[in-house]
Amino acid sequence: MWVLPGTGLSGGVKSTRLLAEAMVARGHDVTIAYPRSGPPWPSPLHVGSFARRAMKAWRSLGSDPHHLESSTARLVPVNGRHVLPRHVPDADVVIGTWWETMESLLHWPAHKGIKAHFVRHHEIFGGDPERVRATYRLPIQKFVIARWLQRVMAEQYGQGDAVLVPNGVDWLQFNSEPRGKAPVPTVGMLYSHVTWKDSDTSFAAVRLAQKSVPNLRVVAFGNKPLQPTHDLPKNFEFCLRPPQDQIPQLYRSADCWLVSSITEGFGMPGLESAACRCPVVSTRCGGPEDYVHDGETGYLVPVGDANEMARRIVDVVTQDDERWRRMSEASYALARTFNWQRSAELLESALLDKVGAEGAGAQA
Repeated sequence: MWVLPGTGLSGGVKSTRLLAEAMVARGHDVTIAYPRSGPPWPSPLHVGSFARRAMKAWRSLGSDPHHLESSTARLVPVNGRHVLPRHVPDADVVIGTWWETMESLLHWPAHKGIKAHFVRHHEIFGGDPERVRATYRLPIQKFVIARWLQRVMAEQYGQGDAVLVPNGVDWLQFNSEPRGKAPVPTVGMLYSHVTWKDSDTSFAAVRLAQKSVPNLRVVAFGNKPLQPTHDLPKNFEFCLRPPQDQIPQLYRSADCWLVSSITEGFGMPGLESAACRCPVVSTRCGGPEDYVHDGETGYLVPVGDANEMARRIVDVVTQDDERWRRMSEASYALARTFNWQRSAELLESALLDKVGAEGAGAQA
């Protein structure tokens, strides 16, 4: 059984659902429980804040998309801000995916399952750092999605047995036939308001690259509207919350995909773009280092270095078609090593060996 802190269009929610569904395909009875509601409403006495929250709720009424609208796993949406033991069935294993969730699960009764922590990021940005760190020190089995997180768990928290269960690719959605470069040089990116995603470095890098490649085009998508304070590059096209079947088309339209994060648990868009035969230019921010081989499938640049990112963008989009195709195929080949079936096998094996779930019909 998985317990999430909420839902939405984040990569963490999507990847949890896909991994849970891969476990279902292996014969397991899987539940995903999550709270429906978001943060508490501000007091009506704070007129401005209350009005903004009400307007947001009204605008999204009945149309707020998320990754848990349907699943082959059993979905248990809970009214309120927290999932409690009474909301969910008994299980063999209960897995939390966020530090606050782990604080809550710590006090759940044993019949709700042996506890495990699925670490998708080093979450000290998400609350009181000492409380976050305390959850990592708990004597609870850790699973991580990237090698850098495995190192962090071992070196900073003494959790040397953290098991690597990487994210996969939904190959029914993102598979791509061999292709050449776009008719007009094109880079792609995910846009986010989140500070550590650092979209501004991508914007700055593209503006610099356009000095060498004036017709360089940008395709971007995101879950939030563009903020008016951004200094956008020329030839910028933005898709707000595109349908899932449109996202592969955006990846396939790009000659390279940018990941400019300061820190990144894994970076699903980067891997998905690689599955669409897109070379990736990424900062050395953690997760992407597992699927970007510098100089072979794309390039890795220092965090915050718009100049170096621009140089690598120009390198990729100005390559002759033969050299670009080699990089494109190498990116695709590396992406092929990531799949949810293999990830489910790793999780199943670890649960059976280290957590104590039994049999093919065990609940997870």
